[in-house]
Amino acid sequence: MRRRRLPAESDLVPYTPGFPPGRRWLVLAPHPDDEVFGPGATLAQAVARGVEVSLVVVTDGGAQGETAGREREARAGAAALGLGKPELWRFPDRSLRPRDAGLRRALRGALERYVPDVIFVTSPVELHPDHRALALALQSVVRASTLGGLRRTPLGWVAAYEVGLPLRPNLLVAGDEGWEAKRRAAACYGGQLAFRSYDRVMEALGTLRSLTLTGVDHAEAMHVLPARLVARLSARAWARRMGSPAGVTAQRAR
Repeated sequence: MRRRRLPAESDLVPYTPGFPPGRRWLVLAPHPDDEVFGPGATLAQAVARGVEVSLVVVTDGGAQGETAGREREARAGAAALGLGKPELWRFPDRSLRPRDAGLRRALRGALERYVPDVIFVTSPVELHPDHRALALALQSVVRASTLGGLRRTPLGWVAAYEVGLPLRPNLLVAGDEGWEAKRRAAACYGGQLAFRSYDRVMEALGTLRSLTLTGVDHAEAMHVLPARLVARLSARAWARRMGSPAGVTAQRAR
């Protein structure tokens, strides 16, 4: 019997940094702060490089704070990253469902208005159910808009990012040039930091993700795929590429 070779380290995680493609990015944050604690340094660096970055905050964050206060923090955090004012959809916190017609309609509208090259979304293997639900809802919209991956659209790429649970990345962004902006943006979310030390998690993930990158102190991890491939994959297969299908299975029937 032929023995299968165990994957080398470089088969599992990048050893050289990269940067997401595209000149027009649309970032979906399930809650006010996910855009910072997730890809914040990447977004700050993208703005400095002249990328047009638009931000949508999907829920009102009301399960963990007063809505108006969280929205003020979101505007301040976006400004600290160099972004414009975020679009606020105000879906109730912890209410997102992959098959919710209103959420899918809002996502279709955003794709039509912003016409992004790349859309950033929390990964389907995240811890928070809103994070997973948003990823799966977006995948269904991408699938419909591309006729299951058969039709080419302006959206070229889907970039899944991590916030509270590590994914298996195919892209590591060296974040040092944007890390101070990320820290300033994180400090804008004082209400959330008083609730839990999300900034410590942010720093820990950033340090962990620099492990395989020479000369890099902080990095951000993503899993970036062509939008038409995301459309062709099942929800479970998409999640499996990022490390685990378990978070998807429990959500699909809702």
